[in-house]
Amino acid sequence: MKSSIAIKRMPPLFALLVGLCLIVSMAASCGKKTPPVPVAVKAKPLVVTSFFPLYDFARQIGGTNVEVVCLVPPGGDPHEAEPTPSAAKSVSKADLALLLGLGMDGWVEKLSTAEHKAGIVKLAADFPTHKMGKAALSEFSKDANPDEIDPHVWMDPVLAQTLAQRITDQLAKLAPEHRAEIEARGKAFLAELQNLDKEYAAACAKFPNRPVVTFHGAYSYLFARYHLQVAGVIEEFPGDEPSVEYLRKLVDVMRDLKVKVIFAEPQLSDRPAQVIAKELGGHVEQLDPCETILPDAPEATYLERQRKNIRALESALSNPAQ
Repeated sequence: MKSSIAIKRMPPLFALLVGLCLIVSMAASCGKKTPPVPVAVKAKPLVVTSFFPLYDFARQIGGTNVEVVCLVPPGGDPHEAEPTPSAAKSVSKADLALLLGLGMDGWVEKLSTAEHKAGIVKLAADFPTHKMGKAALSEFSKDANPDEIDPHVWMDPVLAQTLAQRITDQLAKLAPEHRAEIEARGKAFLAELQNLDKEYAAACAKFPNRPVVTFHGAYSYLFARYHLQVAGVIEEFPGDEPSVEYLRKLVDVMRDLKVKVIFAEPQLSDRPAQVIAKELGGHVEQLDPCETILPDAPEATYLERQRKNIRALESALSNPAQ
């Protein structure tokens, strides 16, 4: 009773200040007892891709909604890729593995356990294909296998559209909460590939059925689409060194066809091409098979690299010396 009487006799202003202090003290005490609960952030789905074109398509279409990893490192050869512990670790953690199929990236399947097999998608398994023997002077090469499938379908912008659509579908299924964003990016990317097709068609229409010699057999689908002819290749696959007899025959074919330009590749030595060009009094240009991330330009996209190819073809084939 004494305390209540004392408060009643306090001056009104002083009583108000005491009341405010009690309220602040109680609020601070309550704050200490109920700390804020951290909000859990959902990890992005992890998508592994076997080599550059699939990696680039997936990162363009997936955007920030998925994490995309390329198993073949910058400058690596996807034809001769070796399974590594880091690649095996990435595959074991992946929610989705995008492969081409067609014998190009079967090594990835060897890294996966039974529980991850369901997450592996071969995007081009049902594509119509060419044979490697048709992309090279197989009659001159003792190592050529005429029944070996040519896997370089991604170089054809029309077939690339099918790859892009299938990647869009897989990513939208993987991250359904971001379906609208993924499908919008997929649609925009398809439009870019359609434009690329038109650009190639317009450029190559100036040189119908022109014979072309390249460093390796990566262009049969591209050339078939735009009516260029594969006159020969130096190596069927990178690293498959041709015999002296094969190169001699290649020089004879080029001389007969009056071909003086050889297209080397940006990430490989052009020494063999330079030797042949010197023999013919010709020169060496570059075409990019878009197989690997370029070590000196890791952010370069498939579209950028293909448009550079268009400029290289236009420049070389419009030269009267070709």
